[in-house]
Amino acid sequence: MIPDPKIFYKTYLKDYHGTKATYLKKILDDLPKYEKEIFKKELDEEEKDQFRLTLKSDLRQTYFHAIETFFELFFALNPHGKQKFDDLNVLYNLANSAGPKTYNKISQIALNENSLEFLDERIKFSGYEISIGHYLFYMGIFKAASQSQELQDEIDKSIEAIKYGVKILATDFINRGEYNAYKHGLRIIPAVKAFMLGDMNTNEIKIKWDLSDSMSFYLKSKSPNEIKIITKLSDIDRDYSMTMFCSRLIYHLIFYRRLTLKFEKDAEKYKQFPITFFGKEPIAKCNKVNVAIQDLEYTMTMTGSKLKNKGSG
Repeated sequence: MIPDPKIFYKTYLKDYHGTKATYLKKILDDLPKYEKEIFKKELDEEEKDQFRLTLKSDLRQTYFHAIETFFELFFALNPHGKQKFDDLNVLYNLANSAGPKTYNKISQIALNENSLEFLDERIKFSGYEISIGHYLFYMGIFKAASQSQELQDEIDKSIEAIKYGVKILATDFINRGEYNAYKHGLRIIPAVKAFMLGDMNTNEIKIKWDLSDSMSFYLKSKSPNEIKIITKLSDIDRDYSMTMFCSRLIYHLIFYRRLTLKFEKDAEKYKQFPITFFGKEPIAKCNKVNVAIQDLEYTMTMTGSKLKNKGSG
């Protein structure tokens, strides 16, 4: 029955974001092939641009959605401060999650250097003394870890890497203006083609960046006569890699719990299964920025505009 919380773990789309990111990236890597397969015609230049930007935007949104999904599950299952284990109350906790409270928790993780240290706290669960991080990301891998110091060391190192990666996810998510622009009215357009720096005295252009592969979105300003426009250059390689990392975190939260519930049809299928680990260096590689300028911010008023460069190289 659907109300049975155990069915949640058996049927949950634990690979949803990884699967979506994979096919979006594959299409982006071979656009001419998929243009013909999908549309059954040769696209003109405007249609090609629209198709490409749609895919890149969808990949970007998938990354944000993966982060939000991960944190919803992370907070729903996390026993820290609750004095209870909520694996079988996950549906109730997810349904009763409060957006502002969740966003505040994510902000605390992003801004507080020690916000994830609780993952090292020791708890007693199922007859074993383990860390909260072990409980969350390696559910059921208790007996084997207690019998193998090598395995326990790998789990501990993996949790350290997870803390490093989760902070990156939180930092990416806390400025939600871009995500909201996608969700609420698709307030996002490819408006800026180039950014140039010139000499004030000679008007000579000294530096020019190509921003034709960027998207701009609009935000409220403190002044009622102003709006802010943020332009972000597309970095699909980072969006893809970070989405895949986030998807693996979600997989860990779900899959090992599914195994502990011992569904009959899983017994043979998962008689043997890999235990996967995270590392700081691979996560840092996923987090690599591949564009010269990450973002530009404009302030537009009723009487004119003022450009302020907040980009980084």
